[in-house]
Amino acid sequence: MRLLAAAPVLLASAPLALGQNVTILTELLSALTSSGHTRLASVATQLNSTSVGQSLLKQLSDGTPYVLFAPTDSACDAPSNITSNQDLLADVVAYHIAQGNFTGTTTTYPNTTLGRTLLTDPAYVQLEGNKSQVVAWAVRDDNKVHVLNQRNDSTVTNSTTVGNITINTIDHVLNIPEPLSATIPADNISLTGVEGALNQVQIQGEDQNAGSLFSHLNSTLHGFTFFAPNSSAIQEASNTLSSLASNTTALQALFQNHLINGTTVYSPELVGQNFTSAAGEPLSFVLNATGHYVTSGNVTAHVIQPDVLLPNGVIHVIDRVLVNTESDTGAASSAASSASSAATQSTSATAPIGYSATATLAGPSGSVASSASASGSGSNAAPGGMYAAPSMGQVLSVGIAFLGVLIGGLVVA
Repeated sequence: MRLLAAAPVLLASAPLALGQNVTILTELLSALTSSGHTRLASVATQLNSTSVGQSLLKQLSDGTPYVLFAPTDSACDAPSNITSNQDLLADVVAYHIAQGNFTGTTTTYPNTTLGRTLLTDPAYVQLEGNKSQVVAWAVRDDNKVHVLNQRNDSTVTNSTTVGNITINTIDHVLNIPEPLSATIPADNISLTGVEGALNQVQIQGEDQNAGSLFSHLNSTLHGFTFFAPNSSAIQEASNTLSSLASNTTALQALFQNHLINGTTVYSPELVGQNFTSAAGEPLSFVLNATGHYVTSGNVTAHVIQPDVLLPNGVIHVIDRVLVNTESDTGAASSAASSASSAATQSTSATAPIGYSATATLAGPSGSVASSASASGSGSNAAPGGMYAAPSMGQVLSVGIAFLGVLIGGLVVA
């Protein structure tokens, strides 16, 4: 194929300046083409001339393990006028690349696997310590691997390993997590009840400005974990919440006891741990055969939807309101200080979040192994979407240029 034959030549001028590995990138292009991503492999952009595109290429070819979620040709079926926003293209691609070794890691929902992606653009990610955004996936009841937090349920239909890169073929372009204000309307089953309640709670945020707890979760906080009661839980606790409406301090403490401030804690990191809530009360966690549980005071709730990803934190949906109006300002302040200190420490992204690496990539460099599973659709309630980004149609257009971002300038007309 003319494209593959030309790839080493076209890449030859870049590696010396960019530190890119021609062999790995050529093998990746060949694997994508041979695994049926012909539309992706037929489109090129010039993102290799941008600093973001160059960085993606350099990282992807550095020899360390990565997982690449590669949309199918049909997933990239969009109008031919592809957006010229190269930074957005790079950001979308960066969210499809997870760092680390996930070999041998399989989780069944509601347990999840999470990996840090290469997406760090502050326009879309505001996590503590400038951490990169994560992507989550798990095996659902249909025995297929689903990428979570996606409006268009996305499943892995094939998996191929080439060198240091595992290519997971998916049937939709992934959406970058969006803020709470857009996530709640998207997930109209589980979260609609909590928005009104959070808007009734007034707190002073990190910027020292007063506002509703909802507004602070939506944009002010950089790094948080919130245990969001679902609509049924809010309804069941309506009498209690109404009785606290005139007691601002108690209502504030109740919802702050659903919040871990300054730290984004994904579900695999909760197991057997204890944290301090934003109200200064202990939060404890248990994982057993029936799922994840969180306890505050004398109330225990079941985590029924873990790891709803946001640009600035994470939500775990629970089935009960944690009715605990106690508070400890000293403990809350100490926990916030500890979180701020921890956020400044560098983190490694070489394994699934919350798990140790369980295996190494097998075979010599450049070897290719493949396994397949049947494609299909299934339920996936977790929401997703673009944060302050173009419409879904534009995002799908971005998907067509997916490979072009990775190998900018490789396609021969």
